[in-house]
Amino acid sequence: MAKSKTMGSRTLSTIDLLDYSKAKNKRTSVKRKIDVSRAERYAPDVASGLTGEQVDKRNADGLTNVATNKTGRSYLRIIASNLFTYLNLLVTVIFVALLLVVDITKDWSKFMFVVIVSLNTIIGIVLECKSKMTIDRLKLVTAPTAIVVRDGQTKAVPVREVVLDDVIYLESGKQICADSIVLKGECDVNESMLTGESVPVHKKAGDVVYSGSFMTAGNCYARVDKIGDDNYVEMLSSYAKKYKKPKSELNKAINLVIKIVSVIMIPIAILMIFSTYNNLVANPGIIHEWGRGKGYLFYELITTVSGALVGMIPSGMFLLTSVALATSVIRLAKRHTLVQNIYCIEMLARVDVLCLDKTGTITDGAMTVKDVIPIKGADTGGFTVDEIMGSMLSATEDNNQTAIALAEKFGYNLKLRALTVLPFSSVRKMSAVTFEGAGTYMLGAPEFVLNDMGVRIRQIIDDNAMQGFRVMCLAHSPAELRGGKLPAVRRPICLIVIEDHIRADAPETIKWFKENDVAVKVISGDNPLTVSEVARRVGVEGAEQYISLEGLSTQEVIEAANKYTVFGRVTPEQKSVLVKSMKRKGHTVAMTGDGVNDILAMRQADCAVSIASGAEAARNVAHLVLMDNNFSSMPDVVVEGRRVINNIAKSSSLYLMKTMMTVILSITALVLGTAYFFTTNMTLMYEIFITAIPSFFLALQTNKERVKGRFMTNMLKNAFPGGLTLSIAVMAIYVYWILVGGGGLGGTFDDVFLTMCTLTLTYAGYLVLLRLAQPYNAYRVILVLLTLVICLLGTILLGEKMFGMTFGPLSLTDWLFVISVTLASYGVVSIIFTVVQKIKISTQVVERDLPTEADNEYKEKGIKDLTGINTEDL
Repeated sequence: MAKSKTMGSRTLSTIDLLDYSKAKNKRTSVKRKIDVSRAERYAPDVASGLTGEQVDKRNADGLTNVATNKTGRSYLRIIASNLFTYLNLLVTVIFVALLLVVDITKDWSKFMFVVIVSLNTIIGIVLECKSKMTIDRLKLVTAPTAIVVRDGQTKAVPVREVVLDDVIYLESGKQICADSIVLKGECDVNESMLTGESVPVHKKAGDVVYSGSFMTAGNCYARVDKIGDDNYVEMLSSYAKKYKKPKSELNKAINLVIKIVSVIMIPIAILMIFSTYNNLVANPGIIHEWGRGKGYLFYELITTVSGALVGMIPSGMFLLTSVALATSVIRLAKRHTLVQNIYCIEMLARVDVLCLDKTGTITDGAMTVKDVIPIKGADTGGFTVDEIMGSMLSATEDNNQTAIALAEKFGYNLKLRALTVLPFSSVRKMSAVTFEGAGTYMLGAPEFVLNDMGVRIRQIIDDNAMQGFRVMCLAHSPAELRGGKLPAVRRPICLIVIEDHIRADAPETIKWFKENDVAVKVISGDNPLTVSEVARRVGVEGAEQYISLEGLSTQEVIEAANKYTVFGRVTPEQKSVLVKSMKRKGHTVAMTGDGVNDILAMRQADCAVSIASGAEAARNVAHLVLMDNNFSSMPDVVVEGRRVINNIAKSSSLYLMKTMMTVILSITALVLGTAYFFTTNMTLMYEIFITAIPSFFLALQTNKERVKGRFMTNMLKNAFPGGLTLSIAVMAIYVYWILVGGGGLGGTFDDVFLTMCTLTLTYAGYLVLLRLAQPYNAYRVILVLLTLVICLLGTILLGEKMFGMTFGPLSLTDWLFVISVTLASYGVVSIIFTVVQKIKISTQVVERDLPTEADNEYKEKGIKDLTGINTEDL
């Protein structure tokens, strides 16, 4: 028995992982040589399982638990999704068109935009692949395992190495890896991931347990009946077999930008081709014959239109986003955090409510029995407490932290012979065993074990709870368990006081959340007095506001969700309702959990966090897994999320304002009947020195501010003032050229005008950058100073060779006007920025107020005042 329990909690060793990683690729490619329906079936004994020879035959026939339908993105798909995009297709078309009219050896600078876009694509692919490699390595360490019986020995193997007819051992917290038939034992199974019904289903010998469900109580041995694609969960039409991008505001905003730009570009391009062609045909200085070089009709037409189209593509913004997210995954991995959903980083940035389960987060789970308080006049049935407890522990075979603490105090024994076992569950909050000739003994929360505790027992419980101790009650009944129902008569024998050790770093961690605008809620199945005291000790604000949810209706739980800080005697279903209720009030909720009782709530949370040592099922539904089992790393995780989203919103506006400027100037050029103001190489200095380099370093800086408002709104508010300011600056140069420079409406532009436009765009863009970089710190001051130096060096050294500028013809008046317009740009962008920031754009609570399938599930039970949002299950 002891050996079985030890093996049941065994994890893969380093050697197991090395062997697994070597065999992984080989096993993935294995195909079944025979159909399961025609395979020879075995009926192994529970004690011996399959023989080594039978396992080898199953492997040779390909009858292993490998599903061909995989979630997630492969390396090939990552490469394809980065290469074959609408914008890359457009860039390719522009590149080919330019090749037809431009000699790349003589005018190579006009093709530099292709280099930039190619680098964007390559860097995006490399970082996304590196991010996937990092995730895969961490997932290998936490790879789900199955406990199998082979050749009479129990051992752990990766779930993909389970074969047809294997005997597997299932215990509380385990995710069931394959459809199996129970051979021995009884258990409770949660099948909510398959049916949507959260009530545990009791299973006994002969019943089927399905892949995808998880064990909530008890343990059993089962024979694997289906494998791989034949499992029920793989055959469900509603199951997410294909990769789905999760619902993400960041993702939606980027896709919306692509759609808008795509829609705008096509009509502008067509109109600009006709307008530019008519202007060029009317220009006597244009050569109408086909030719490659300046002065030829199609050269001027294609280079002008290309300049507008390339300017509208905010390609760097997409690179910035993918780089920031991929880099964040890698940085979190270095902090021992596994990111299982890349877009959960965005949710982290918005978290303003953190729900904690006391055990394993605030406390380290290392429990000890502090005291055993006998009840005067108690009838123990002729056995000592040690004998009763040892026999109960042997019968229930529980392997949780509470059971371990009890075993250290009372040990294991077989003094009493168990007839019927009712395992502990988070719903019952107790376990019970009927012994031969001794009646039934029950152990659990006193409120659930006893029908009437009495004043004396209540006082003892409250006194210990107020000191932060957990109290359990051992009771006896002469009657037996019948059909899973407890005896009506229950007499207390003793109270067992358990101390849960508080993590040394918990107070500092809680303090950080308090100082960074994150409200902490503590949700536990323990006595609310105990939880409240523990919460008070670690500094949870409002810890004195506690409530017991025992016996409350769902509507009462909903009403209590946002009134209290500490919740005790909470069932798994109530945890889920609490999270949904908080979300309904507009909060972004993160839920930490390590046990099966947390899974329902984790599935409803915006961001679910588990620990590596937690239940396998909890890890599987978590968005983030803390590999070092250290709750104190949560602040680093939240800071990383805030850094990424805040910086992306501000840095990406540098790219988007160029797109806005290009659209405004393109429409203006069409209205004026003139050519577009820039060719592809003239905006390179702005794109490289003002957007690419600064945005990259701005995206890497520390930013602990909680994200406020919608991502799209914030990005537009930052980009629009800059885009409009740059457009005004360029048009000021155009007016000057008409009035002073001798230019005329329509036609083409001379080198003086083009050089002035390039200088104005670059340095006015620099002053817009100065405005966006506020508030300043040492990091940003150094960045803007270095950017100015790089711009000046680029102008002097590469202005004529690379960026299409000609300084010779510029007069002193021209230079002074460019400087004046550039300096005025700072004042203009500051005024527009101030006005725009005061505009309130209401885009809140659109999706959250819509009823969802999850809400309908509650409404069918008579609950009408609960709404929320669907969350993607991993």
